Amino acid sequence: MPSVSRRAVIHLGLDVHKDSISVAVLEPGRETPEVDKIFNDEYSVRHLIGRFSEPRSLRACYEAGPTGYDLHRLLTSLGVPCEVVAPSLIPKDPGDRVKTDRRDCRRLARLHRAGELVPIRVPTVEEEAVRTCAGPAGTWWRTAPGPAIACPSSCSATDGSIATAGPGRCATPCGC
Repeated sequence: MPSVSRRAVIHLGLDVHKDSISVAVLEPGRETPEVDKIFNDEYSVRHLIGRFSEPRSLRACYEAGPTGYDLHRLLTSLGVPCEVVAPSLIPKDPGDRVKTDRRDCRRLARLHRAGELVPIRVPTVEEEAVRTCAGPAGTWWRTAPGPAIACPSSCSATDGSIATAGPGRCATPCGC
């Protein structure tokens, strides 16, 4: 994609996965966004945003999911307004069951520009850490430093094994 130097609003629809992000860039006056795929790491996201002359002219959105909210925090720290939307609140055409990364990011960019997406409140880092360590049915796990604890029987490591984890990670051997 070429470098963009306009001050008009450019919408970015992001389909985020563990290792990659499909990016749809919808420029003013265009109906079809350009699609690119980048790695899901800080360097790649910074490089993507660096291709635009004015980050504040960008508007990004992506679906809430298992990747968390680090991307939202990175984009906002770079001066890019970003919204996270609930997948269940994204309008879908009846009978449309085809899902591809390219198609999903294009749809997000178009719906975001049209104002048809409902953003969710992004939790703080502390709130997200609590959610990460909260298990099913109110079970709580500790994160290191602290004593190792048994993995709850409701997760995949039902052998009762114990482990400690680094900061921000649950102390379960299965990583749940």
